[in-house]
Amino acid sequence: MTRDIVTKTPLGKRQLREVLTNIFAGLIIVPEEIWLVTAWLTDFDVLDNRSGNWSFLNPEWGPKTVTFIELLEFAAHKGCKLNVVVKKDEINSKSVYRLKTNLRENTDFKILETEDLHKKGFLTQTCFLKGSMNFTYRGANLNDELISLTSDQHEISNMKIEFKNDYIFSYSPKSREIGDESSVTERPVGDEEDDYEFL
Repeated sequence: MTRDIVTKTPLGKRQLREVLTNIFAGLIIVPEEIWLVTAWLTDFDVLDNRSGNWSFLNPEWGPKTVTFIELLEFAAHKGCKLNVVVKKDEINSKSVYRLKTNLRENTDFKILETEDLHKKGFLTQTCFLKGSMNFTYRGANLNDELISLTSDQHEISNMKIEFKNDYIFSYSPKSREIGDESSVTERPVGDEEDDYEFL
Protein backbone atom coordinates (compact mmCIF):
# COMPACT_ATOMS: atom_id res chain seq x y z
CA MET A 1 0.00 0.00 0.00
CA THR A 2 1.36 3.43 -1.00
CA ARG A 3 0.01 6.89 -0.26
CA ASP A 4 1.34 9.94 -2.11
CA ILE A 5 1.29 13.42 -0.58
CA VAL A 6 1.96 16.64 -2.49
CA THR A 7 2.73 19.46 -0.06
CA LYS A 8 2.05 22.32 -2.46
CA THR A 9 -1.37 23.00 -0.91
CA PRO A 10 -2.41 23.59 2.71
CA LEU A 11 -4.26 20.26 2.51
CA GLY A 12 -1.06 18.46 1.54
CA LYS A 13 0.88 20.05 4.38
CA ARG A 14 -1.86 19.04 6.82
CA GLN A 15 -1.80 15.48 5.45
CA LEU A 16 1.96 15.35 6.04
CA ARG A 17 1.54 16.39 9.67
CA GLU A 18 -1.25 13.83 10.13
CA VAL A 19 0.88 11.05 8.64
CA LEU A 20 3.83 11.92 10.88
CA THR A 21 1.53 12.16 13.90
CA ASN A 22 0.10 8.70 13.26
CA ILE A 23 3.55 7.20 12.66
CA PHE A 24 4.90 8.61 15.92
CA ALA A 25 1.78 7.59 17.87
CA GLY A 26 2.33 4.02 16.73
CA LEU A 27 6.04 4.15 17.58
CA ILE A 28 5.34 5.48 21.07
CA ILE A 29 2.80 2.73 21.76
CA VAL A 30 4.81 -0.07 20.11
CA PRO A 31 8.49 0.96 19.85
CA GLU A 32 10.38 0.03 16.68
CA GLU A 33 13.76 0.83 15.18
CA ILE A 34 13.79 4.22 13.40
CA TRP A 35 16.08 5.34 10.60
CA LEU A 36 16.00 9.07 9.84
CA VAL A 37 18.18 9.92 6.84
CA THR A 38 18.05 13.54 5.76
CA ALA A 39 20.66 15.96 4.47
CA TRP A 40 19.27 18.79 6.60
CA LEU A 41 17.38 18.59 9.88
CA THR A 42 15.61 21.46 11.63
CA ASP A 43 12.58 21.48 13.89
CA PHE A 44 8.96 21.95 12.82
CA ASP A 45 5.48 21.50 14.28
CA VAL A 46 3.85 18.08 13.83
CA LEU A 47 1.41 16.87 16.49
CA ASP A 48 -1.40 19.27 17.45
CA ASN A 49 -2.24 18.59 21.08
CA ARG A 50 -3.85 21.95 21.83
CA SER A 51 -7.16 20.18 22.45
CA GLY A 52 -5.49 17.51 24.58
CA ASN A 53 -6.55 14.66 22.30
CA TRP A 54 -3.04 13.16 22.26
CA SER A 55 -2.28 13.62 25.96
CA PHE A 56 -2.75 9.88 26.54
CA LEU A 57 0.60 9.42 24.79
CA ASN A 58 2.38 11.86 27.11
CA PRO A 59 0.43 13.94 29.66
CA GLU A 60 3.48 16.15 30.16
CA TRP A 61 3.08 17.68 26.70
CA GLY A 62 0.12 19.78 27.81
CA PRO A 63 -2.04 21.82 25.40
CA LYS A 64 0.51 22.68 22.71
CA THR A 65 1.84 21.61 19.32
CA VAL A 66 4.60 19.01 19.65
CA THR A 67 7.54 19.33 17.27
CA PHE A 68 9.36 16.76 15.16
CA ILE A 69 12.50 16.78 17.34
CA GLU A 70 10.41 16.44 20.50
CA LEU A 71 8.68 13.41 19.00
CA LEU A 72 12.00 11.83 18.03
CA GLU A 73 13.27 12.31 21.57
CA PHE A 74 10.13 10.94 23.18
CA ALA A 75 10.03 7.92 20.85
CA ALA A 76 13.63 7.13 21.84
CA HIS A 77 12.77 7.51 25.53
CA LYS A 78 9.87 5.09 25.05
CA GLY A 79 12.15 2.41 23.64
CA CYS A 80 12.67 3.09 19.93
CA LYS A 81 16.17 2.47 18.59
CA LEU A 82 16.94 5.77 16.86
CA ASN A 83 19.45 6.03 13.99
CA VAL A 84 19.95 9.52 12.56
CA VAL A 85 22.08 10.31 9.51
CA VAL A 86 22.56 13.95 8.47
CA LYS A 87 24.95 15.96 6.37
CA LYS A 88 27.83 17.57 8.26
CA ASP A 89 26.63 21.16 7.94
CA GLU A 90 26.18 24.16 10.20
CA ILE A 91 22.43 24.20 9.64
CA ASN A 92 22.14 20.84 11.41
CA SER A 93 24.22 21.87 14.43
CA LYS A 94 21.34 22.94 16.65
CA SER A 95 19.27 19.80 16.05
CA VAL A 96 22.27 17.47 16.43
CA TYR A 97 23.34 19.16 19.67
CA ARG A 98 19.80 19.00 21.04
CA LEU A 99 19.41 15.29 20.31
CA LYS A 100 22.78 14.44 21.82
CA THR A 101 22.06 16.52 24.90
CA ASN A 102 18.44 15.55 25.60
CA LEU A 103 18.55 11.81 24.99
CA ARG A 104 19.33 9.95 28.19
CA GLU A 105 22.14 7.47 28.58
CA ASN A 106 19.72 4.54 28.58
CA THR A 107 18.30 5.37 25.14
CA ASP A 108 19.47 3.49 22.06
CA PHE A 109 20.51 6.43 19.91
CA LYS A 110 23.22 6.84 17.28
CA ILE A 111 23.94 9.74 14.97
CA LEU A 112 26.19 10.05 11.95
CA GLU A 113 27.24 13.29 10.31
CA THR A 114 28.55 12.64 6.81
CA GLU A 115 30.14 14.89 4.20
CA ASP A 116 28.01 13.62 1.32
CA LEU A 117 24.34 12.70 1.64
CA HIS A 118 21.58 12.64 -0.97
CA LYS A 119 19.18 10.00 0.30
CA LYS A 120 16.15 11.00 2.33
CA GLY A 121 13.70 8.94 4.30
CA PHE A 122 12.01 8.06 7.57
CA LEU A 123 12.04 4.29 7.97
CA THR A 124 10.53 2.01 10.61
CA GLN A 125 9.81 -1.71 10.68
CA THR A 126 6.29 -1.10 9.38
CA CYS A 127 6.48 1.94 7.08
CA PHE A 128 8.77 4.03 4.91
CA LEU A 129 8.21 7.75 4.28
CA LYS A 130 10.29 8.81 1.29
CA GLY A 131 10.47 11.55 -1.31
CA SER A 132 12.02 14.90 -2.08
CA MET A 133 11.58 16.44 1.38
CA ASN A 134 14.37 17.12 3.83
CA PHE A 135 13.03 16.99 7.38
CA THR A 136 13.20 20.74 7.98
CA TYR A 137 10.84 23.63 8.65
CA ARG A 138 11.00 24.69 5.01
CA GLY A 139 10.49 21.15 3.79
CA ALA A 140 7.36 20.68 5.88
CA ASN A 141 5.87 24.15 5.55
CA LEU A 142 7.13 26.12 2.54
CA ASN A 143 8.50 23.92 -0.21
CA ASP A 144 6.57 22.02 -2.86
CA GLU A 145 7.45 18.40 -2.09
CA LEU A 146 6.30 14.98 -3.24
CA ILE A 147 6.32 12.36 -0.48
CA SER A 148 5.23 8.73 -0.52
CA LEU A 149 4.30 6.52 2.42
CA THR A 150 4.57 2.79 1.84
CA SER A 151 3.95 -0.25 4.02
CA ASP A 152 5.39 -2.68 1.46
CA GLN A 153 7.55 -5.03 3.50
CA HIS A 154 9.82 -5.92 0.59
CA GLU A 155 10.72 -2.27 0.03
CA ILE A 156 11.10 -1.64 3.75
CA SER A 157 13.45 -4.61 4.14
CA ASN A 158 15.54 -3.59 1.15
CA MET A 159 15.87 0.00 2.36
CA LYS A 160 16.81 -1.11 5.87
CA ILE A 161 19.59 -3.27 4.41
CA GLU A 162 20.75 -0.37 2.25
CA PHE A 163 20.81 2.09 5.16
CA LYS A 164 22.72 -0.38 7.34
CA ASN A 165 25.23 -1.18 4.62
CA ASP A 166 25.82 2.50 3.86
CA TYR A 167 25.95 3.90 7.38
CA ILE A 168 26.11 1.35 10.19
CA PHE A 169 29.89 0.78 10.09
CA SER A 170 30.58 4.51 10.31
CA TYR A 171 28.48 4.98 13.41
CA SER A 172 29.84 6.05 16.73
CA PRO A 173 27.57 6.14 19.79
CA LYS A 174 26.43 9.45 21.18
CA SER A 175 28.90 11.13 23.47
CA ARG A 176 28.33 13.32 26.48
CA GLU A 177 31.65 15.03 25.74
CA ILE A 178 30.20 17.36 23.15
CA GLY A 179 31.22 20.73 24.51
CA ASP A 180 28.96 23.45 25.78
CA GLU A 181 26.22 25.28 23.93
CA SER A 182 28.54 28.20 23.25
CA SER A 183 30.28 26.04 20.65
CA VAL A 184 27.10 25.79 18.61
CA THR A 185 26.41 28.65 16.22
CA GLU A 186 23.01 30.09 17.03
CA ARG A 187 20.83 31.87 14.50
CA PRO A 188 17.72 33.95 15.15
CA VAL A 189 14.56 31.87 15.42
CA GLY A 190 12.97 31.44 12.00
CA ASP A 191 16.14 32.47 10.15
CA GLU A 192 18.18 29.29 10.44
CA GLU A 193 17.45 28.27 6.86
CA ASP A 194 17.63 31.62 5.09
CA ASP A 195 20.86 30.61 3.39
CA TYR A 196 19.30 27.37 2.15
CA GLU A 197 16.21 28.35 0.17
CA PHE A 198 15.93 24.87 -1.33
CA LEU A 199 15.37 23.25 2.09
